[in-house]
Amino acid sequence: MTRQAFSSDRTPPPAGTYSVAIQAQGLVFLSGQTPRDIHNVRHGDKPFAEQARMALDNLQAAAEAAGLSLRDAVKVNVFLKNPADAKEFDAIYAGYVGDPPPARTLTQSNFAGFDIEVDAVLLARQA
Repeated sequence: MTRQAFSSDRTPPPAGTYSVAIQAQGLVFLSGQTPRDIHNVRHGDKPFAEQARMALDNLQAAAEAAGLSLRDAVKVNVFLKNPADAKEFDAIYAGYVGDPPPARTLTQSNFAGFDIEVDAVLLARQA
């Protein structure tokens, strides 16, 4: 099995030992993205909607590094500090993934300093 890693100058740099995106067996796995900018500064002080858009924009940039889009997502994992933000997140998220939406899991997380993280699995396009 071959793997291909992808990086982007439009995503924050990895905060640890991981790839922004990696393709294997016809799938592309996107690492979790948070409301960080390309200079690795977290923006957890912003309103939730702005944090959500920033995390999703980072995830979209990771998908684009692999030549894809969040519209190619088959599974998305959403981690929220406050589950009450789910409805607001859903309204923003719908514009990123299109129809039909991918399978999704929403989990409450005990984040410190920000409110959201999102990762995804995409179906790679066949050449």
